[in-house]
Amino acid sequence: MLSTGLLRGVFVAAGIAFAMGLQAQAAEFTTVTIKVGYGAGGNYDLTSRLVARHLGRFLPGNPSVLVQNVPGGGSLKLTKMMLGSEPADGSVIASVSEAMPFAPVLDPANADFDPLSMQWIGSLSKEPSICITTKSSGIDTMEKFLQSDFLLGASGKSSLTYIFAALVKNGLNAKFKIVTGFDGSAEIMVASQRGEVAGVCALVYYNVADKPGEFNVIGRFGAGTIPAAPTLPQFSDQIKDPVIRQAAVLIESSRDFHLPLIVPPGTPRETLDILRKAYVDMSKDPEFLADAAKLGSLSLDITTGEEITKLVADQLKADPAVLEAARNLVK
Repeated sequence: MLSTGLLRGVFVAAGIAFAMGLQAQAAEFTTVTIKVGYGAGGNYDLTSRLVARHLGRFLPGNPSVLVQNVPGGGSLKLTKMMLGSEPADGSVIASVSEAMPFAPVLDPANADFDPLSMQWIGSLSKEPSICITTKSSGIDTMEKFLQSDFLLGASGKSSLTYIFAALVKNGLNAKFKIVTGFDGSAEIMVASQRGEVAGVCALVYYNVADKPGEFNVIGRFGAGTIPAAPTLPQFSDQIKDPVIRQAAVLIESSRDFHLPLIVPPGTPRETLDILRKAYVDMSKDPEFLADAAKLGSLSLDITTGEEITKLVADQLKADPAVLEAARNLVK
């Protein structure tokens, strides 16, 4: 007959094994959906489909990963869905603009969510973004870009396509007009090729790397350089007023975590940690890297979810005068 102490040990061991079994079962994923805050064919869509082809191999249960487009407001619509109504169990993650943490700060109409509640999985790139114009527009220099009267395409007013265009227009007194309402950069590119708009801001260089005969690259946003265009001027460097220049640099700092993924605020920490680890492991995988290379000159430079969380918190602590100047820049 087993002693009381031995029986107690057996029951404790069995309980621990049962709990670990439940934990492992809970951590398994069945199907994961990546919702994209833009239309098909743009940067966020293409890179989300890249991630969807590989992320499941690094998650418990090896789930299928699907992609669903939910365009609206430069991903503001999807951001609010993720912060309010989407399941917080790891089954839905979202590709949204890195400008979203600034949305409540830059536009008081968007102050109905807390940007610090956003839960970040990670981001793919730190590459600066660019403004481009069509060759047919004849706008091929910074001087012409600032002094000519033409149309730039943009998504919603919370999108980087609008924010960066407005930064140039207001910070450098440019004469162009901004036309909103597009689902994403792919739609704007088509409109530019039709001559409906002359160009777009907030693209990355790989969008036009294979089209040198169609587009002019005017300038860049964000720190660092673009290897294929190392002398491309930075727009914020052209701003003379020091406070406005600081505000422009603050807005451009979102490029430190380009193409991010988030989960809803209530997602269990264990689930978030699993997703973050899978994302980092995926980013080092030879099969993933080979697939990413097919996108052309996309510059992969991973920022972890923990790093993004700190970056956002630091950015939102900016001097009130700088934040006010940033609001005025993107009106």
